[in-house]
Amino acid sequence: MEAALSAPDGKLHELAGVERELARLRGDRHGASVRATTVNLLVYAPTPDAVGQAEEALHMIGGGRPMRALILTPGPGKAMARVASSCWLADSGQEVCSEQVVIEAADAALPSSVVGLLVPDLPVFLLWQGEIGARRPLLEELSALATRLIVDSDHCGIAAAESVRGLASSLTDLAWTRLAPWREAMAELGDSPGGLNAFKRAHSLAVSGPANEAALLAGWLRSRLKLHMGLDHAANRRHLERVCVESRDVTLTVERVGRGSVGRAVGPDGLERPVMLPRREWAWLVGAELDRLGSDEAFEQALAAA
Repeated sequence: MEAALSAPDGKLHELAGVERELARLRGDRHGASVRATTVNLLVYAPTPDAVGQAEEALHMIGGGRPMRALILTPGPGKAMARVASSCWLADSGQEVCSEQVVIEAADAALPSSVVGLLVPDLPVFLLWQGEIGARRPLLEELSALATRLIVDSDHCGIAAAESVRGLASSLTDLAWTRLAPWREAMAELGDSPGGLNAFKRAHSLAVSGPANEAALLAGWLRSRLKLHMGLDHAANRRHLERVCVESRDVTLTVERVGRGSVGRAVGPDGLERPVMLPRREWAWLVGAELDRLGSDEAFEQALAAA
């Protein structure tokens, strides 16, 4: 896909007119646009900033994942919608388009407002932004429509993420996706006999980083190794900086070096080697989770053990 084109519509429409407006936007491309929807995405955006973040992310990821995205945000009165169609130029010369609808309504009206706009026979992802708290009833209603629920425990907290297990057929956490490079680097330390033995004898984990990410890493190691492992957490860190697995007389370490994407891993022999620990943008994290249709057993076990 090459440069993205956008056909926004600044008008507010009643829900009954949304499908007609989407069809009009698709037709404005002289018959060259292709509707190739692969997924329905519901996004709950509690603030104008969250709406903007969602719109920017969808623009970045939509070219490779054509979808119908319904962004839901609280507001007064009956449901009204703002409609857009974003198109990307494919190598064939045709434009592949994704559809985006921002719906503003009172919480009680949001679930019913999306039912008639979902494309039939396609998976439904629900991306929940921000805290859960008092809006849990809304989350439960929207989850009943979804096949996959995506939360972010960096914002809602690890306890809240654990509390919504079972609301949809599968659950994931964007914090878990952020941890993928760290988990890969730690797993590679166990590839050698010495590293594997150190993991098997591990008794505690020391983490400098966000509390929820520290808990997920501890849960991951506990569930994988079948060990009761303590957690020593250094708080007040915005980003994960250092992870140490303490095992008798050996310490396995993965840590960031400077502010870039390069880190280092130190195995049981004390030798250092470079590892990549990128800080992924939010849009990249969301896109990665839209590629996964089924449940993530490793995450669910890690969350339970956290």
